Amino acid sequence: MFETTRRTFLQVSAGTTAAAVAAPKLLHAMEQELGGKDVSPVTGTERQAIPITCHVCNIQDGAIAYVENGRIVKLEGNPEHVSTRGRLCAKGNSGMWYTYDPDRILYPLKRVGARGEGKWKRITWDEALTEIAARLDAAIKEDPNTISLKWGRNRTGGTLPRFMHTLGSATILNHTSVCESSKKIGMEPTWGPDIETPDFANAKYILNFGSNILEAAYFHNPLSQRIAEGVAENNCKLVTFDVRLSNSAGRSDEWIPVLPATDGAVALAMGHVILRDDLQDSDFINSWTNVTVEELKAHYKQFTPEWASKISGVPAETIERIAREFATTKPATLFTYRGPAKHLYGSYNEKACMMLPIMTGNVEKRGGYCLPRGMGWPQPQPEPPKPAKPSYLSTPPDYPLAGHKVSQLLPFWIAEGKQKINVHFTYQDNPVYTNPGADTVWGKLYRDEKLIPFYVSMSPFMGEETALADIILPDCPYLERWEPESMPNSLHPWLGIRQPVIKPLGESRENRILLRDIILKLDPDGKRGMKQYWNFKDGEDYMRQHFDNVPGLKEAGGLDFLKKHGVWPIYGRLDPRNGKIVDKTGREIQAEYGLHMKEVPAADMAGAVVDKSGNITKGGKVIGLRRNGRNVVGFPSHNRLINVRVDEWADYGFNPMPTFKQIPWHKEMKDDDLILTTYKINVHKQSRTAAVKWLAEIMHANPVWMNTETGRKLGVKTGDLVRIESSVGYMVTKAYVFEGIHPKVVAIPTAFGHWAYGRLAQLKQRQEKGGAWGATSDPDIDNNVWWDDKGVHPNAIIPVVADPIGGSQGWYDTLVKVTKAGPNDKYGDIKADWDKHVAAFKETLRYAYTGDLHRTMHPEMASWAGPDSVKHKAPGGH
Repeated sequence: MFETTRRTFLQVSAGTTAAAVAAPKLLHAMEQELGGKDVSPVTGTERQAIPITCHVCNIQDGAIAYVENGRIVKLEGNPEHVSTRGRLCAKGNSGMWYTYDPDRILYPLKRVGARGEGKWKRITWDEALTEIAARLDAAIKEDPNTISLKWGRNRTGGTLPRFMHTLGSATILNHTSVCESSKKIGMEPTWGPDIETPDFANAKYILNFGSNILEAAYFHNPLSQRIAEGVAENNCKLVTFDVRLSNSAGRSDEWIPVLPATDGAVALAMGHVILRDDLQDSDFINSWTNVTVEELKAHYKQFTPEWASKISGVPAETIERIAREFATTKPATLFTYRGPAKHLYGSYNEKACMMLPIMTGNVEKRGGYCLPRGMGWPQPQPEPPKPAKPSYLSTPPDYPLAGHKVSQLLPFWIAEGKQKINVHFTYQDNPVYTNPGADTVWGKLYRDEKLIPFYVSMSPFMGEETALADIILPDCPYLERWEPESMPNSLHPWLGIRQPVIKPLGESRENRILLRDIILKLDPDGKRGMKQYWNFKDGEDYMRQHFDNVPGLKEAGGLDFLKKHGVWPIYGRLDPRNGKIVDKTGREIQAEYGLHMKEVPAADMAGAVVDKSGNITKGGKVIGLRRNGRNVVGFPSHNRLINVRVDEWADYGFNPMPTFKQIPWHKEMKDDDLILTTYKINVHKQSRTAAVKWLAEIMHANPVWMNTETGRKLGVKTGDLVRIESSVGYMVTKAYVFEGIHPKVVAIPTAFGHWAYGRLAQLKQRQEKGGAWGATSDPDIDNNVWWDDKGVHPNAIIPVVADPIGGSQGWYDTLVKVTKAGPNDKYGDIKADWDKHVAAFKETLRYAYTGDLHRTMHPEMASWAGPDSVKHKAPGGH
């Protein structure tokens, strides 16, 4: 043990000082400023700083990339960005390794063997574009809707829909049902937007249902900053309902374990207490919602704490106490994300939760539950018209409310012949890995050349889905492309950009360029009317058409301002003492509240009519409300009110009022049944980080969590192999046994267990060398990988379940049996069956569409649905 004395301290200090004098470049290179500048430790010269918007995940943090000798050497937060305020998470800091991935694809490839065989040949861009254009031309002549495009994260600012509309196709598919569609459908008809932006920093009470916001939830960097401020500076109480002790639950004042999919029951019971004890904000309810306090009280009477306790396992007295605390502590706010929504009836859960700030009047107030603040931008003109006819896959009649947000069901629909596909594109999408059923369902679809005759993947990386393509077009990672950006992750709206930090490597092309090049192959002279919609010189020219005429930004310099700063507006400077954005006087900038109370513009009032109910209408559309002698805009819903009663839901046989419906198979759980849930961790996203060397070293394995009591019953301890079996298959993995999870739940993180995504993700670096598709080798991956566990991916054994209202996959609904692994079970074994997935899907439809409204409806609720409530419009109904 080295013992420090005054004498040795002085000796060490003197040595350090001498070293600094001898090497002033090293001292100069040490960061002594808050951000925005960086110096080479070798030469002492300042590195080139280029502001960007991060896109490792979908949170869109403001960032700065530093370039030295043409190479990206460092990423950090942008101190001018009002949302993230100079901070960048671990994923963002490692983003350069997407660009320098040794297994990156740098030129077009064409399949030469069977799909999935892994045999490719290099082709030219002209060869690739010519073949794709020929396939598209034939598909357009047959039916444009036989051309489909599925994206994972589309941050192109409108480029992908422009491409599909140019082709005349409506078969545009996205990932939303895998993530949050039931949250969106729960919120949109209620108050307009599909997301909220709580004012955590100024709240006194935060109620969190099922969101791991401090680690992996939507907006976790900006919003976790605000939660930390609220707790540390405002003495805010944070209460989390979750099935496991997440990082957010572990840092809460209270963690309350709850059975999966029962958050809505708890929220309804809390509402019951608030209304029963007259703790609601009656003025707000009567003025700003489409129901009265009396109607709400009558409706909520049935949802007692005792009722919710039997379903959720949360003690009735806990529900009572938290309800009163939330209602009497002002201001208070609430946040949910995937915990309540990713279930068979997730939209009901979301609606029940968001009712709590509504009934207590904590809406659009400082410290409350606020509307999102985003900013838009114009599209380049002219724009292509929308397709002439709908596509089954994007507007499925079985899911009229969710529409195209039910993409997990596509393999079944295509296999059933409900939509023919001739040409299929994917962009930033890997359903073969990320979706329920994984390779068993999506891999089967993509391998079938009768169902998908021609498949083009636009991707910089091989991936499980790209490995099944016919042609791969090498897209650019985010540090090499242009994109517009705005996200409602702050109470201060902003516009931002991604801009190329370096030129695209190899022969890769950014997405809007390669899509334009496809269109120009189809319509080189403009005679087909397609070329006119792609009239731009390059990515920067496209961005100028977005930004150079935005009011306010135009006067500041348009795109040139964004190229310099990365974001607009600049609200102030970052104070290094407290990490907040302050004005010239040093005071923290303040957000604007009460957006619903803004005056209707005088120009809009010309010709408008105010009826007896206070509705301001113009051209048959409600544009505002008359409140307290003022003409105000209200909420961005169809009637400018918060719609507690959603009549559109009743039109399709769903309960229009806040309600709860238990997962049918959860009601029938046996003693040895457990519920399998998945989750994300802070250093990974779902499918695109296991090959990032810094992140893979931090976490590369994913044991399944189980409660100590559960482990004792099964005879399982930490490190033991266990077999997890669902109705569609089984997997074998390792156990992690401790107290931090509900006894009836087992949980496993995703982002592990890849089988076709780079050597590092597969741990094949010892058998294979990098650079197969044009990239170069990496000495770290070749020599410094010390771990030998890549984890196990659970999605193959998760049945496909779609919320009939919101479309979300029921990620947290799966019943499993867990046993100690048998003598023939090996770590990493996974087996699932397509036919069993189909059977599970059909069983889900039976549950989803049989008597939803009137079977679950309390007699007092019947009047909400009207006389046609039993005329269920979904197939299989009444």
